[in-house]
Amino acid sequence: MDNWLAREVTIDWSDLRSAHRQCRSVLRRLAADRGLLTALVAGVRDDAALFSDADHHPVMDRLTLWRDDDRGIYLRLHMSPGTNELIPHDHKYSFTSYILSGSYTHVWRRRAEGAYAGDFTSDQAPLGLVTHERAGSCYTLGYSLVHQTVMEADTVTLFMRGPREQRRSYAALDMLDRQNVGADSASSGEVVKRHTEGARSLRPDEYEELRGRLAALSLLAPVDE
Repeated sequence: MDNWLAREVTIDWSDLRSAHRQCRSVLRRLAADRGLLTALVAGVRDDAALFSDADHHPVMDRLTLWRDDDRGIYLRLHMSPGTNELIPHDHKYSFTSYILSGSYTHVWRRRAEGAYAGDFTSDQAPLGLVTHERAGSCYTLGYSLVHQTVMEADTVTLFMRGPREQRRSYAALDMLDRQNVGADSASSGEVVKRHTEGARSLRPDEYEELRGRLAALSLLAPVDE
């Protein structure tokens, strides 16, 4: 199977408009290449490094299909059980998402003046835009932008992320469980239940189940082919 990703993908993450065009082209082509997508998902099982990246997240199962550490490019596949990201949050990196199957309501929020990066509260990230993402939709989100998603079950996305831009993601502090929070959280012994609480490694049986669900949605070739 020709893996054109390794030789053809170059993303300029310093310019998000350019990155969006580049990622959209790659992800549209991959969405139409069921053979390569099938091979990439199957290859996770036999690649220890890729399988170690696979995880079960509270709102989705995630597979890393391909990565180029030198260029800081990661290609992932996400599948949602229909659990929603109700806490506004940002990400450690910028990314482009392409919806393969299903749909979701996407709530974009804008950071208020003085809260452009780092910790914030919900009143510092007022509503900006609400969109409905469906199969074929593609968008790019800068790492400091804040959003929420309300997904239907079996929503599947291709996700291409860039290099890490900040040490962790941030979520609205007033919507999290917190203890011992001081003015300087790094030195006050802050204990925060992050919006990603409950993430863990994906088990081999869960990977096989996920692969079967993707085949049942006709996104991959049948598992026994």
